[in-house]
Amino acid sequence: MDFTHYTSRSVSLAVDLINTLHPVSGRDTLLSEEDLRKFMEEHEVIYELSPEEADKKPHYRVAKGMYRTALHSWELSNDDVLRVRALRSSLRTVFELASVDEQAAAALLNEELRASGATPRISWHHGPFHLHFESAEEGCAHWLTSTTAMGLAVVLCEFGADRFGICASPSCQAAFIDASKNMRKRYCSEACAHRESVAAFRARRRRNAKSTLEVLTALESNE
Repeated sequence: MDFTHYTSRSVSLAVDLINTLHPVSGRDTLLSEEDLRKFMEEHEVIYELSPEEADKKPHYRVAKGMYRTALHSWELSNDDVLRVRALRSSLRTVFELASVDEQAAAALLNEELRASGATPRISWHHGPFHLHFESAEEGCAHWLTSTTAMGLAVVLCEFGADRFGICASPSCQAAFIDASKNMRKRYCSEACAHRESVAAFRARRRRNAKSTLEVLTALESNE
């Protein structure tokens, strides 16, 4: 699955934003302006490249600088937090709908794009001509809505609804994008896959032990 760096950044932001609310435990790490700023600051890492990549794509250093400048220019408010939390809920619904009603998922993304006023425009400030849909001047909530909704829209249109996943682990259920070749990924991480594999093994062992005990009990009662 070959994302452009722009799309990968936007999709990573979308997935990580959704997962700031743990759907099983209810743990929420996006409750205040401080939480929102911390989330945005932590995602400067999206612009990090390996030394080899950085040598080939020095314009990403410029992109990282632009992101940092925009971030520190935003005066985050409670309204930003409320708007981003609403966005988080909407994007989570996109992932939940994708496997059962991809048109409804598309319609919801369209609504987020419409509400944010995302407007395509050509940028050349870092690298060759490319499209941007978000405007840093409109503030954090607008920027985040535009970039995440557009990133997921690109995935839906170019790679399909099967790429949108919800972790099959009952104790997790985090959102993830399936970048595997066969599109059969069921868990958001190797940790979840291993945990469920161990749980399934132990459940089978308990069933086998119970069956063995029942057989032995039946034999003893027939003696």
